[in-house]
Amino acid sequence: MENRNYITVSELNFYLNRIIDAEELLHDIYVVGEVSGVSKVKGNMYCTLKDEGAAIQVCCFGADRTYIPETGERVLMYGAPDYYMKTGRMSFIAKRIEPFGRGKLYMELEALRKKLEAEGLFSEAHKRSAPSFVFDLAVVTSAEGAVIKDICSTVRKYNGVINIAVIDVQVQGKNAVKEIVDGLRLADMGGFDAVILARGGGSFEDLMPFNSEEVVRALYDMNTFVISAVGHETDFTLADFAADMRALTPTAAAEAVTFDVRELKKDIVSDISRAGKHLKNALTERRAATVNLAGRVTYAAGKMFSGLISSVDKLLAAAKRGAERSIGDKEKRLDGALSKLDALSPVKLLKAGYMRAEKAGKPVASAGDLARGDEIKLYASFGRITATVGEIVLNEEV
Repeated sequence: MENRNYITVSELNFYLNRIIDAEELLHDIYVVGEVSGVSKVKGNMYCTLKDEGAAIQVCCFGADRTYIPETGERVLMYGAPDYYMKTGRMSFIAKRIEPFGRGKLYMELEALRKKLEAEGLFSEAHKRSAPSFVFDLAVVTSAEGAVIKDICSTVRKYNGVINIAVIDVQVQGKNAVKEIVDGLRLADMGGFDAVILARGGGSFEDLMPFNSEEVVRALYDMNTFVISAVGHETDFTLADFAADMRALTPTAAAEAVTFDVRELKKDIVSDISRAGKHLKNALTERRAATVNLAGRVTYAAGKMFSGLISSVDKLLAAAKRGAERSIGDKEKRLDGALSKLDALSPVKLLKAGYMRAEKAGKPVASAGDLARGDEIKLYASFGRITATVGEIVLNEEV
């Protein structure tokens, strides 16, 4: 036994690994096959690549940078084989993965995406916000498929007042692009609150009309809020980037534009109730403030009127005293004047023995007014005397 030639497992695996590494034909090669058992762990993708006669394990590190295939899909993988010495396991390290037969189509689509993105057709600044409430909805899709049924049933589950208009178009085939573009333009002119562009899932080729430049430009030119709901959650089209919003499924698009009427009614009633309570509280506060202000005004007015009444009383008393003094002074002056008048009264003079003389009905002021023989009348307190002037003696002659 000791004389036999042998190598260890480690040595064997080391040699096998060197052989594979040394074979330049195996460096950076393309391998085609069908994928199965796809899994993704910590950003790395693991699967089995097989054909009718063989299979090999595949590992793709940093898989997010390349295409992730689905089980059963035929793909083209670029990379190199690797022999892991520790376990003696052969695998293929994939650097890039693409659907087999679609490589050129994918390259053309990526070039178109970059071109349209550079023009700003996917810009977030151009996208419109969703309306708060949608009452008129247009759905651009095939009227024959299950998509429109799902959308209608979803909307009606929550809302019976939204008007739903279906614009029937082909969603695949050679006429699909033109019909989709025309349908979008028709919806945009219809005065709708929102538009849903929808179709169900399908193959990459089936979804190509929604990757067309014409559809993207039609979406960009729309004035109405539009949702793209094309395919399944994992399907992406250029229409998704151009629309104002992307929905994972047509059902999700319907849920995005509808509103629950029952919940809306509850919200309205709740808002009215809160507003009523707020108004009641405000009125109570205003009433209390008004009563308080009225009390303050009444107190201030009473105090002011009390002061005014006191002032008026003082003024009236002062006026009375002034009037009394003034009347007293006037009475004294009047008494003096009456005394003087009484002293100068002609009647009193006549009673004292004086007489008043008249000539021809005119008073005689002095002796110079008379001549001998003039007839005069003398008025005394006891009566009247008619006399004839016999002698006149003036004071100067006395």
